[in-house]
Amino acid sequence: MTGNYLVTNENNGPASTGEEVGTFGEVINANAGINTSGSAPVITPTFDGTASQLSDTSRDYMVYLTVTTSGTVTTVEFGPTSAAVDDVILVDDASVTAGQCISFRLPAGWWVKASGTTTVFLQTAVGC
Repeated sequence: MTGNYLVTNENNGPASTGEEVGTFGEVINANAGINTSGSAPVITPTFDGTASQLSDTSRDYMVYLTVTTSGTVTTVEFGPTSAAVDDVILVDDASVTAGQCISFRLPAGWWVKASGTTTVFLQTAVGC
């Protein structure tokens, strides 16, 4: 995908009015798929070094942390309570590089911590 477009090199079927060849809509429509993205809530969280919950704690979310600025001592963890014994540690004091994506399913109501030295994440959560 490029931006909001799925890039292909060919026409995947007749394009609808205003539809560009090779775009997500053209590919989905040509292959009889249904775009249900409007029904999945998308949140842009601001996880940092403290335990933080999403604004919607009523459903599970797929969380995508894409590294936009490389860094060191990067840690990503999540859990159901504030007690450290419950932590799920995905990345532990590691070096990360731009372009890496850390993704995980976050159960409803759980918290996340994501931090690192000079590490910057593009943060997105999509409802499940």
